[in-house]
Amino acid sequence: MGLPCAWSSFCCNAVTRPDNYPMPRTDELLEKLGRAQFISTLDLTKAYWQVPLDESAKERSAFTTHLGLYEFNVLPFGLRNAPATFQRLVDGLLAGLGEYAVAYLDDVAIFSDSWANHLEHLQKVLERIREAGLTVKAKKCQIGLNRVTYLGHQVGQGTISPLQAKVDAIQKWMLSKSVLSQSQRNRFNPS
Repeated sequence: MGLPCAWSSFCCNAVTRPDNYPMPRTDELLEKLGRAQFISTLDLTKAYWQVPLDESAKERSAFTTHLGLYEFNVLPFGLRNAPATFQRLVDGLLAGLGEYAVAYLDDVAIFSDSWANHLEHLQKVLERIREAGLTVKAKKCQIGLNRVTYLGHQVGQGTISPLQAKVDAIQKWMLSKSVLSQSQRNRFNPS
């Protein structure tokens, strides 16, 4: 069962002071991974829902339905500061491991130049995840590969390239925009 349609993050977001915690630059993350010989990616299950709310935040997340008053126990998707809150949590989780582990929100990547180092690095990251009480979605993980898909790119063994499906989608969109623009111009310029 999904969320009742009565809850809207709009009201909360309108009065929430923005958290300007910096998000990682994807180009920098990809550059680190691109040089690696062994890469693993981990997907943190349901991301924000792994972050418990304190009591005051639960009260602020309240919403009503015809069945009564409800409060979120975990960080809901759609809140203004949810990305910053989650990125801060993951950055803290990986603190001190930046030479071989990076994350963009729930997408964690571990990268190494040798298989022995990779096993050690992977173990350290997984231990931190377990100690924090977080879980990964095994089905979406890629373990110990030479090339992986990460943030819409194929990376590894000295290469970084965007996924062809992403490139095709952008080209298709650009083509449709130019055709639409041309047809709009033709409507106003009959010659």
